[in-house]
Amino acid sequence: MRDFLNRMPLTTKLAALIVAVNICGVSALATYTWISETRLLISTATAHWSRGAEQFASVAAGGVKWGKVNAVREAYALQRDNPNLDLVQFAAFNAEFAPVDIWARDGVAGVLSSAELAQAIGQKPDSTVVDTTLASRGLVGIVGPLPADKSGKITGYLFTAWSVEKILATAQQEVLNTLLIQLLIITVAVTAFLLAMRRLVGRPVRNLSARIIALQTGDLTSPVEYQRNGDEIGVLSRALEVFRGEAIAKVEEERIAAEQRQSLDEERARNTRITEETSNTQRAVMAELGQALERLAGGDFSIHLNGLGPDFEKLQQDFNNMVEAVAAALTEIKEASHQVEDRSSELAGAADQLAQRTERQAAALQQTAASLGEVTTTVRTSSQKAESAGHLVEETKKGAHSSATVVRNAIGAMDRIQASSSQIGHIISVIDEIAFQTNLLALNAGVEAARAGEAGKGFAVVAQEVRELAQRSANAAKEIKVLITSSNQEVAAGVGLVNDTGDALLQIGDQINRISDSIVSIVQSYREQATGLQEINTAINQMDHATQQNAAMVEETNAACQELLSQGRLLLSSASSFTVGNTAGNGARAHSESGRHQSLSDKKTGFAAPFRQAS
Repeated sequence: MRDFLNRMPLTTKLAALIVAVNICGVSALATYTWISETRLLISTATAHWSRGAEQFASVAAGGVKWGKVNAVREAYALQRDNPNLDLVQFAAFNAEFAPVDIWARDGVAGVLSSAELAQAIGQKPDSTVVDTTLASRGLVGIVGPLPADKSGKITGYLFTAWSVEKILATAQQEVLNTLLIQLLIITVAVTAFLLAMRRLVGRPVRNLSARIIALQTGDLTSPVEYQRNGDEIGVLSRALEVFRGEAIAKVEEERIAAEQRQSLDEERARNTRITEETSNTQRAVMAELGQALERLAGGDFSIHLNGLGPDFEKLQQDFNNMVEAVAAALTEIKEASHQVEDRSSELAGAADQLAQRTERQAAALQQTAASLGEVTTTVRTSSQKAESAGHLVEETKKGAHSSATVVRNAIGAMDRIQASSSQIGHIISVIDEIAFQTNLLALNAGVEAARAGEAGKGFAVVAQEVRELAQRSANAAKEIKVLITSSNQEVAAGVGLVNDTGDALLQIGDQINRISDSIVSIVQSYREQATGLQEINTAINQMDHATQQNAAMVEETNAACQELLSQGRLLLSSASSFTVGNTAGNGARAHSESGRHQSLSDKKTGFAAPFRQAS
C-alpha cells in the first residue's frame, strides 16, 4: 500500500486527500443538518399542535364535563376526518379520570393503549405538557387539563398524539438537497483543482525532473526553466541553477588545479638541485662550527672562527661577537657576585628590623579592629530596636486607620437607618390614610346595609367588622409613627457621637504619623552610622590583613637575602671555571672597576635606607 502511494503523482495524492476531507465534511454537515432541521421542524410543529390541543380542550370542555361524546368529537372532527392531517389519537377524561372519548386513526402503528393513556393522564398536569418519550414510535404526545369551572376545579384532561412522519420526510428531503448541492460544489472544485495542479505543478515538476536527469549525465550548458516563478517551483529552479553553476565552477577549478600541479612539479625539481649544492657547503661549515662549539662547551671562550666563505660571513661575525660578549659577561658576573654578597648582608639586617616593626603594627591593628567591632554591634542593635519600634508604630497606624474606616461605615449605616426610618414613617402615613378611607367605605357600606333592611344585615355586620379593623390599623399606625419619631431622634444622637469618635481617631492617626516619621528618621540615622562603622571596620581588617601579609613577606625577604648570598657565592665559583681571551678580559676589568666604584657609592649613600624608611 505504501509503495502504491509513493508511485502516485503528487496531484493525485492531493486530490485524493481533498476528496476524503470533503466527504468527511459532507457527512458531518448532513448529520448536523438532519439533527438541526428535525429539531426545528418538530419544535415548530409541537408549538402548533399545543395550540390545537388547547383549542380542542376549550371546545370539548362542556362535553367532557357532562359526558356528551358527540360534543367532544365535534371538537376534533376536522383533524379526525382528514387523513392528511397529523392528529392520530385523541382521548378525553373527566375529573374522575373516567374516559369520555378515545379515538385512534386506523392503520397507524405505535398509538397508546388504554393503560398507557391512563398512565399519561394520571400525571395530573396543571398546564399543557409535551411528551417526547414517544419519539421512538414516530409520535409526539400532548397532555393538558381542560378549562376549570366557575368553582376553579379542573373538569377533565385531554391527550392528543401527533405523527411526525411528514416532518421527518421534509427534513430528509432538506438533507438530500444539501448533500446534492455540496457534492456538486466539491466535484467542480476538485476538477478545477486537478486541472490547475496539472498545469501549474505537474508540468513544471516533470520538466525539472528531466533537467535534473540531464544534469546528472553531464549536461551543464542547457538553461533551467521557471526561475522567474515566485512559488516553490521557482525556488527549486533557482536552486537547480545554483547547483549547475557550482558544477561548472568545479570543472574549471579541476582544470586550473591540474595546471598548477604541473608547474609545482617543475619548481620542485629545480629546488632539489639547488638544495643539493647548498647542502655540501653547509656540511663543511657545520663541521668547523661544531668544533668551535665543542671548545665552548669545555669553557674555552678564546676561540674564533675564520675563513667560512662569503655566504657565511655574517654567521662568522655574529659567532665571534657572541663569544666576546659572553666572555665579557662572565668577567662582569664575577665582579657582580662580590657586590651581591655585600648587598645581601645589608638587606638581611634591614629585613630583621622591618619584621619587628611590622609585628608591633599588626598587634595594634587587631586591638583597634576588636574595639570597632563592639561599637558596630552596639549601633546595629540600636538600629534593630528602632526598626522594631517603627513596625509597632506602623501597626498602630494601620489599626487607627481601620478604626476610622469602621467609624465611617457606622456613620453610613446610621444614615441608612435614618433614611429607612423616614421611609417607614411615610409608609405609616399611607397606611393611616388607607385606614381612614377604609373606615369611610365601611361607614358607607353600613348606611347602604341599613337601607337594605333585613337583606343587608349580614353585610352591615361585615361593614362594622371592617370599620373596627380600620380603626385598629389607624391606632397601630399612630403608635408606630411615635416609635419611629423617637428612633429617628436616637439615631441622630448616635450619628453625632460617631462623628465625634471619627474626628478623635483622625487626630490620633495624625499624631501616629508624626511619631512614625520621627522613628523612620532615627532608623535611617542608625543605619548610616552602622554602615560607616562597618566600612571603617572593613578597612581596618584589610589593613590588619595587609600588615600580616607584610610581615610574612619580610620573613620571606630575609630568607631570600640569605639564599641570594648563597647563590652569589655559587655563581662566583661557577664563573671562575671559564677561560676568556684578552679582549674580553680588558672589557671585564673596565666594567669591574665601574662596578666597584658604584658599590662604594652605594655604601656611602646608604643602600638600606629605603627599607628603613618604608618600615
